[in-house]
Amino acid sequence: MKAMLTLFNVNKRKTAITLIEILIAMSLLGIIGGLVARFFWTNSQYQKRLNVQTDCDNAIRNALWEMHKDLKASRAILYPRNNKVFKSDINNMVSDNKLVIRNFDGDIVTYYYQEETKELIRHKIYMPTENRPADEKKTIAKGFDNIVFTNRNEMNNLVGIYIEYGPSVLMDSVFLMND
Repeated sequence: MKAMLTLFNVNKRKTAITLIEILIAMSLLGIIGGLVARFFWTNSQYQKRLNVQTDCDNAIRNALWEMHKDLKASRAILYPRNNKVFKSDINNMVSDNKLVIRNFDGDIVTYYYQEETKELIRHKIYMPTENRPADEKKTIAKGFDNIVFTNRNEMNNLVGIYIEYGPSVLMDSVFLMND
């Protein structure tokens, strides 16, 4: 019988968890948890940058849409004006943060960028008639970093637009309807 008892004691193993096993399990869980947390943090930072980029792109597109409505129905660029520009002389192109155009009704429309307030403003001076107001002024966009208008040809009917807003940059050209 004693031999049987010793046989049972020898074959019986302790099933308790040791401190080393707990430390190994905790370190593995910590590494996996850190990797998962890093993935979610990186993903949220990317999403924030993407949202800022999208908001800036939308603000630029909205401002450009407002300008396109006037530019497409305009006759000539009054300022900045190119008088003697040849195709070989690109250095004579005139740029400014102000654009003055005349539309087919004879109205004068000015777009200008105020650096102090970072606003793009549209100022329309109507031809005097009975039913029209004297002028109209409104802010098209706020917070832009830079806006430059360039008269791109000697016929004064092609305007280049350069807009910076946060991480977004846009360059566009618009032909005026010129007669």
